[in-house]
Amino acid sequence: MNKTLLALAVTAAAIGTQANAVEIYNKEGTTAKIGGHATVAFQSNEQGKQNGQIVQNEKSPRVNLEVATELGNGFTADVKGEWAINMDNGGKQAFTTRLGYIGLTHATLGRVALGTQWSQYYMAAGVVDQPIAWSNGFLYDNHGILGTARADKLASYSNAIDLGDAGTLDFGLGWQGANSNEKIDAAARAQGRIGYSIAGFQANYGYVGGDVRESGSSVTKKAQSHVVSGKYGNFGAGLYVSATYADNENMNTANNVLLKDTKGFDSVVAYGLDNGLNLIVKHEELRDEEKGLRVNSATSLQAEYTITPRFRAFTGYKFDNQGEGVEYKKVRNNEFLLGGRFYL
Repeated sequence: MNKTLLALAVTAAAIGTQANAVEIYNKEGTTAKIGGHATVAFQSNEQGKQNGQIVQNEKSPRVNLEVATELGNGFTADVKGEWAINMDNGGKQAFTTRLGYIGLTHATLGRVALGTQWSQYYMAAGVVDQPIAWSNGFLYDNHGILGTARADKLASYSNAIDLGDAGTLDFGLGWQGANSNEKIDAAARAQGRIGYSIAGFQANYGYVGGDVRESGSSVTKKAQSHVVSGKYGNFGAGLYVSATYADNENMNTANNVLLKDTKGFDSVVAYGLDNGLNLIVKHEELRDEEKGLRVNSATSLQAEYTITPRFRAFTGYKFDNQGEGVEYKKVRNNEFLLGGRFYL
């Protein structure tokens, strides 16, 4: 297995801003890069803001620094720090941590990383987390402590096996020690994923689980999720189709309460034209299976246009399909966005 294959395996669904990063140092086997993006948009929605406002968008602007150095005998060490930038609230806290980890990679032995990083579960579920304007919601519900997107204090291992004409098999494992936030106290958690790719198609399975207690409660609950996903193509280049289905137990929160049994579905169909225009249709839904009610649902039409490799314009309209019942039905909040993203 070569280094290119391993790199593809361990970053299969991660955010791709580092591809645009600026190399600021390269000497004697050590490289340093600065990356990230700034994203702002004009927003208009139905909840009292029809006149619009400027927002930094739900996929927060960020800046990152990554340094890698060759250790010899096929090993490479790397460190990355990434911080969210506050662009729309003057005088407020400017930087908060998004990522911070140290990794060790070998072309055949695989990769180990320690710190706050994109989780192994996310490597399976993130195939739908691609558009700029609106992307996956339920993945980010308590994600740091539950390990579904960026996972706090995660130890991970990942690798890939090249099967030649039969495709590629990649896999990963992760572990988080006990942790807590203002909502949840979590015991140690484990996760894993496995994926198979061939001829532009990819299928994935991911799992994450462990015991949790809601803050102020003495009741211990199992918080776990099984997710299956699939995709075809590369986002922004021709046809791209992806979907995820998640079976969750005490993973999602509504009305400040963990929901016992939820099912999450998300899908994206996109087509990237040669002129840089990418047309996107996305649908997402979360259901409370215990009550038989839809918690939330939205369908969006989006477009992104790559003006240069470092600047992309985007727009879209999101239809709020609303939740159901007294518990989840809220005022309809359709939304319009028009903005731009500058890659560092």
